Amino acid sequence: MRSFIAIEIPDEIKRELIEAQSRLKSSGVEASWPRPEGIHLTLKFLGEVPETRIPEIMDGLRQSAAGSAPFRLGVKGIGAFPGPKNARVAWIGLSGDTETLGRLQAAVEDAMARLGMEREERAFKPHLTLGRIKYIRSRDRWLKALDEMKDIELPGFDVTSVSLMKSELQPSGAVYTELGSVELK
Repeated sequence: MRSFIAIEIPDEIKRELIEAQSRLKSSGVEASWPRPEGIHLTLKFLGEVPETRIPEIMDGLRQSAAGSAPFRLGVKGIGAFPGPKNARVAWIGLSGDTETLGRLQAAVEDAMARLGMEREERAFKPHLTLGRIKYIRSRDRWLKALDEMKDIELPGFDVTSVSLMKSELQPSGAVYTELGSVELK
């Protein structure tokens, strides 16, 4: 089963993210826009994992979360990977206790590596994906939309748990199901 480790985003933040998406949509880009229930903060994509490995993955997740107390993140700034002019992913950034977030993500990465899962080669850049860009119809309108939203700031949220998620690809988009979660203490 296709799976990943993530931090769930509160519903009130998801509603605000939908507003940000609609502002980007108005710039005329063709993109796939995740539904609110599909927006989360990915710490580690695991890929295809046999269901029999779920208990050991959860053990690794408990070990990696053991050293982390709850912390607070803000939602701030907007951008695109690899860059605004040749955007493939539109994102909204995270602020607040990003150092604790980085340590948690590194602990998750290490725990999964001990289980034989490949390490991510790219550096961890905490963000929430707003859309996957297929085509930019008007680069000027797109860049203007990003510029107008560059200082966006949404309410923050407390991170109190980390979840193992299953991703099922459907014609209408991915459907995510929580397989288990670990509380931060």
